[in-house]
Amino acid sequence: MPYVTIDGTEHFYTLEGTARSGQVPRVFVHGWCGSSRYWEPLIADSANRTLCLSYDLRGFGRSRLTATASRDFSLEAYSRELLALIDHLGFERIDLNAHSMGASIGLAFANLFPERVRRLILTCTGVFEYEMLLFETFYLASNIVIALRPAWIVHLPPIRTAFQRRFVHKLLEDRWARLFLEDYVVASSAAARGTLYSSIGKHATYQMPDAFRQLQVPTLLISGERDQIIPATGARRASELNPQLRLEVIPATGHFPMLEAQRDYQQIVERFLTETDESPPG
Repeated sequence: MPYVTIDGTEHFYTLEGTARSGQVPRVFVHGWCGSSRYWEPLIADSANRTLCLSYDLRGFGRSRLTATASRDFSLEAYSRELLALIDHLGFERIDLNAHSMGASIGLAFANLFPERVRRLILTCTGVFEYEMLLFETFYLASNIVIALRPAWIVHLPPIRTAFQRRFVHKLLEDRWARLFLEDYVVASSAAARGTLYSSIGKHATYQMPDAFRQLQVPTLLISGERDQIIPATGARRASELNPQLRLEVIPATGHFPMLEAQRDYQQIVERFLTETDESPPG
């Protein structure tokens, strides 16, 4: 299994597919307390057309946080680590496909390094208004669930089902519920808390609108119609801020539309990439 050391962390990554003439690699970034594993079905399909890179963010999945690892959990720090990874692999430009918290990183990356991104796909993200009581309650609940993550919960089917219901509109196969819980249990507490605040903290509610306005690359926003975590209303607000943004809402899906409606999701992404490829310059 390939690893590359960045900021004191051995980052796990996978490369699938073949680089083709005139194409750029597609990079997949996962969300909070997740791992690159849930991108596997989409990558298996996409690898028939292009080279696909997925990796586990610092402190999540197989990119374990060590004593020497960076404790900077800002979106900018994770963006620099992505830059270091694609530099290591020799990628000049990429199509960036990012989800949830990973979409916040993808948004930051595209604004920091616009010359390195050809096309941007942001799934389950948006713009939100700050409501103190709602946010503080959310942070309190999140810190409780971060603290209470015994490994044995992975082996209990009722807990797997209950955990999955929070994220999807219609239940997926139990193997996905197990994967979600396994990733959740092994995530670093420091990384979980740090990225929670950097991606959806009070400051983010004021910074995200400007971040969407500043985007210079063609961008596709994808939302699940029934997403309870990041409602589609936030993506609708974001899409109104910049003519570079296109919005697609996938019916009857929650926070994982790439798994709940894989064919629809993939068709939307491929259509976006094809249409923007064929658009005249400017």
